[in-house]
Amino acid sequence: MTELIVTVAEPEREAPLLDYAFSLARQWHAWVTGLCVIPIDAVVMALPDGAGILAAEQRDALADEAWWQQRCKAAAVGGSWEVVCGVYRKVVAERASLADLVIGRLPGWPVSLQDASRRLAESLVHGGCPIILVPDDWVARPAIGHVLLAWNGSAPAARAARAALPLLRMADRVTVLDGTHRPGARIAAPLREWLARQGVPCEWRPFEARGDVGEAIHHEAAGLGVDLLVQGAWGRRRASERLLGGATRHSLRHSRLPLLLAP
Repeated sequence: MTELIVTVAEPEREAPLLDYAFSLARQWHAWVTGLCVIPIDAVVMALPDGAGILAAEQRDALADEAWWQQRCKAAAVGGSWEVVCGVYRKVVAERASLADLVIGRLPGWPVSLQDASRRLAESLVHGGCPIILVPDDWVARPAIGHVLLAWNGSAPAARAARAALPLLRMADRVTVLDGTHRPGARIAAPLREWLARQGVPCEWRPFEARGDVGEAIHHEAAGLGVDLLVQGAWGRRRASERLLGGATRHSLRHSRLPLLLAP
């Protein structure tokens, strides 16, 4: 059975995330696990009653299991609820090793790079599991309708395409934004032939960014009205991309549609 993990921190603020996750679980006939991480950090542990604070947070989170099971029942999907204390990125990365996909929030800037999406992106790097980040203002609709695959011939882009394959097969429409035709482009993996062998019909759209690549990708996505953007993560050296920008960083800061990233 397909295994989805949804990272849940603030149930009352995460309706778009949960609506998306359960919609995808129905389409994919997947089991959906709600994962609540109680983060252990130096600030909390330095408090006089740090251990007591963590224990109280864990009790409160465990009490949300009944709420989660009600959501699963209402969505007509199977699911479970897990609460884990630990370092956020390590917990998510380790738990994701038994999952097909992790789904989390993509809050608006400036929160996104300082909080959930940054931590999930780090978990992606450490754990190697693809993630979907869902914007806080995303309007619920069928999770997989029109999918846009950003393609530059790189290994991260190829891994993203492979990770997204089950979703591409489910999609009503798939468009490939092909940036490999430009002069001087790297030798690209044979994506067109591979997708054909996998039974995924696609529309191919030539792409050449004038200026910021990430901004140009999202401009194309908005014009096409897609439901999901698939792209490789950290195409440059990861440390330099964190410092200098890049398509991954732009997506984490500005994406207004669900974003699938794979390392």
